Amino acid sequence: MSKRKRELTKEEIEAILLASDDSVSDLSSEDDGWPVDDSLADVSFILNNDPGDETDEDQANDEEAANSASTFKPSWTEQMENGQIDLTQHQKYGGGPKHNLPVGSEAGDYFKMLFTNDMCEKIRENTNKYAEFVKSATIDKWEPIGIKKWRWKPIEDIEELFNFIAIILIMGIAKLPRIKDYWSSNPMLGNDKVKRTMARDRFVDIYRFFHISDRENEVSPNDPSFYMMRKLDPFMSCLRSNFQMHFEPYPHLSVDEAMVKYKGRLGIVQYMPNKPVKRGIKVWALCTSFFGYVYNFEPYCGKKDKLPRNDNGLGYSVVTFLTKNLSKGHHIYIDRFYTSVVLMKDLLKSGIYASGTVNTNRKYLPTNIKNVKLADNGSSKCFQCIEEPNLTCTVWKDKKEIFLLSNGAKNEITTVKRRIGGNVSYVTCPKVIADYNKYMGGVDLADQYRKYYDISRKSRKWWIYMFWYLLDTTVNNAYIIYSTTNFPSEKKSKTPLDFRMSLIEAILKEKRIVETCPQTIVKNKSHKRIKIDGRKKRCIRCISLKRKTISNRAIESSWTCEICQRGVEWWGKGHPEWDSPFHVISSQKSSVLKELGRKSPLGIKELRSAHSSLVKNSSPFKVNDVILIKDDHLPRNFWKLGRIIELLPGRDGKVRACKITSQSKFDVTLDRFASRIAAEFIIFMEFFSLILGVDQLAASRLQLDSRNLPEFL
Repeated sequence: MSKRKRELTKEEIEAILLASDDSVSDLSSEDDGWPVDDSLADVSFILNNDPGDETDEDQANDEEAANSASTFKPSWTEQMENGQIDLTQHQKYGGGPKHNLPVGSEAGDYFKMLFTNDMCEKIRENTNKYAEFVKSATIDKWEPIGIKKWRWKPIEDIEELFNFIAIILIMGIAKLPRIKDYWSSNPMLGNDKVKRTMARDRFVDIYRFFHISDRENEVSPNDPSFYMMRKLDPFMSCLRSNFQMHFEPYPHLSVDEAMVKYKGRLGIVQYMPNKPVKRGIKVWALCTSFFGYVYNFEPYCGKKDKLPRNDNGLGYSVVTFLTKNLSKGHHIYIDRFYTSVVLMKDLLKSGIYASGTVNTNRKYLPTNIKNVKLADNGSSKCFQCIEEPNLTCTVWKDKKEIFLLSNGAKNEITTVKRRIGGNVSYVTCPKVIADYNKYMGGVDLADQYRKYYDISRKSRKWWIYMFWYLLDTTVNNAYIIYSTTNFPSEKKSKTPLDFRMSLIEAILKEKRIVETCPQTIVKNKSHKRIKIDGRKKRCIRCISLKRKTISNRAIESSWTCEICQRGVEWWGKGHPEWDSPFHVISSQKSSVLKELGRKSPLGIKELRSAHSSLVKNSSPFKVNDVILIKDDHLPRNFWKLGRIIELLPGRDGKVRACKITSQSKFDVTLDRFASRIAAEFIIFMEFFSLILGVDQLAASRLQLDSRNLPEFL
């Protein structure tokens, strides 16, 4: 079919000649596709970037104008012919997940399909390598051992690394001000799941040395081939490949920028004042219009990124890079940062349809498009390219004129709702613009899902913010694959929160942080206590019973077991050779109660405001009475057996205190200052009326308060 030809009018020739004089100014205003006037939402300002970047981009646009002008000179007509627009040559139907997992698989299976065990193994190796590098580089700071110890232990398996990732996901759901708060003993802060999974110091160590790239093969910043994302590039390549391998995108997709929040000093940080995240690292993203599945992405690093630059501008390079693996028939939606006539023409040659808002100062648009003024809201006008009939430019009047360029839409009219106050009205609108509003929000939808349970935390490492973005994106993509695989389902579908919690349960393996001596050695008679020469060790029994000092510090011991090599003040079960002067084991407690003639002491009630309490089986108290001393700072089962050797009257003549000698066999530490054997304690007591013999009570509570002792003695 021959193309239609017509002669140019005198006015058109003059317009072309005038346009050629100010082509440089038009193209320079297109620097990286920058919009003008009211388009501040798309403006980016590069902080601390290469000052030559914008100049080079201007030159590239000038070259693009010169090259394209010699090969492609479109002409436009206002006479639309829908019959010449061919949309049947490239058609795309359906889409969805591509994998072999059966319906009903666990959330962890979908996650590990994208974040594979091999990727986790590589991170484990690189983390261990980086820890060794730091150790060798800072050896003077931690040696000799007496000053600072090197406590890092290599990660032995990927299960521990998956536990680390699970804790990070928990922190995104239950946010606390500080990392250490998740291991706090305060019930308002501490997280039991985190505590049972990994010790705090171990988590901090892994977090400190966490490294994705191979330190030995990293390129120096002074190298010409230096790439800003070198630490993340192998990891991003694997993720990008898995995203595209396991999901076939639906026909409609959108290209836009996602912002990773970061306010540090970095050359690639961008400032976009009208975005929700105003300052951060820009990531070009291609997402499905429905669900917001991230199909392809690439961080923006200025001139030194991996985008294949050409003579058609940055917007052209971004779109062609993100869509290079798309099959024919897809329809993508872009904003005016990317849209150009050359891009639309080349995408159509690749079998990809596209629609996007466009700046009126772009090259090769209809010459009189800037002068189009529509009278009424809802009115529209359409131009069609003569050389390429699929290429159309539509103008629609809403509050102002909106210009949209497309290579795969016919000139059809529909209606859209408009709300003014409480009134609803219907306005006519070209279908291509209605579709643009419907399908353009894929990247925004992905950002919305990502920010619900954002795992990012303040860090000194800028690249860790990108890792958090990638991890959140991986979880959201796994959720989309899970949802589309199990739809429709008879059961209630999982929400993003339910999926994350199921994912945490699937990849998390709880481990006991502190383990007592194995039961198999209970009857072994070879256990012997030995004195520790160096620093004391934490008592394993006190740890298991959560016993601490008044200052809330761990109790340490100068003794250890020769076989177990652990700090032990408890020497009972499993260590029968030594009856510790610091603890009373359960069998000894039973003998104490038996000696008192009771199955359990009377009137036991912990007094939180007191340091200790005493309980006696009979009343009134007298010299040589055997009493059982309860210390409220000790665990519930710890008691001390003592004997009254003297009653001490107060100023009023009443018995207010007594002197007690303890039995070494049943001695219990009241605290560090009272740990000696056969010690004498002067204990301030309040006998109520029982000590005076007025009433016969079932039991008596005796409270210790050494600060008030001088007042009564």
